Amino acid sequence: MRGILLGILLLIAGLGQSLAQKKQKITVPSLSAIEIDADLGEWDTLTNVADESSWFYQLAQDASNLYVAVRVEDPMLQHVAARNGILLTVQSNTKNRDDIQFLFPYPDSEVKRAMMREDHDSDAVYKAALIDRSRGYFVYGFPTVPNGLLSLNNGYGIQASARMDNGKLYYEALVPKSLLDYITPVATLKLGIHDGLTPLVSSKKKPAVRSGGMYGTYRGRPAPRSKDKPTLTVLLETTFD
Repeated sequence: MRGILLGILLLIAGLGQSLAQKKQKITVPSLSAIEIDADLGEWDTLTNVADESSWFYQLAQDASNLYVAVRVEDPMLQHVAARNGILLTVQSNTKNRDDIQFLFPYPDSEVKRAMMREDHDSDAVYKAALIDRSRGYFVYGFPTVPNGLLSLNNGYGIQASARMDNGKLYYEALVPKSLLDYITPVATLKLGIHDGLTPLVSSKKKPAVRSGGMYGTYRGRPAPRSKDKPTLTVLLETTFD
């Protein structure tokens, strides 16, 4: 287990600013009767992020909801996703208003520390345990939802599910459109695997603190992205019905 955790730390330390920040204009297709179970059987195709074949995603919508599907195939990125979550951000288009954020899986630090002392039969079992021991969702910036830990069974209609199956990590989520600001006339979304080092909340109301990885705050210019660093985030522009 220590070897696995060391590999995760080395991967995260080497990611730097490995973000696909070029905005992609996409059309969100209509899809109905989606059950949030991380099965992804209702989804026809998923987009290969940066043609790296490390992870794949797709968005869909119906009259009431935004849906998200993710499949992570790279084993080390599966660890990062299981430990730190898949993060959906709706970027603010209003001055002095913060972005909306939704993160799952969300195993807290107590769970992570406990699992470091436990033995697990396999790599896949460890990832599955991280997912299963998530106590809720992390939410921030929703106009009518309190910030912080949100129960898996909540009254807002927010849902997400993740699971390991056949060596892949599957994720599926639903967010009611009625809970979202900043989606008209155009929505800018970020979807990605959270690295666990970058601060989740970057408020426009006060100076943001840039994460410096394991070695403290970084005040210099972002490191250039190397071709061998996996892309963790996609930046999307779209409209909703």
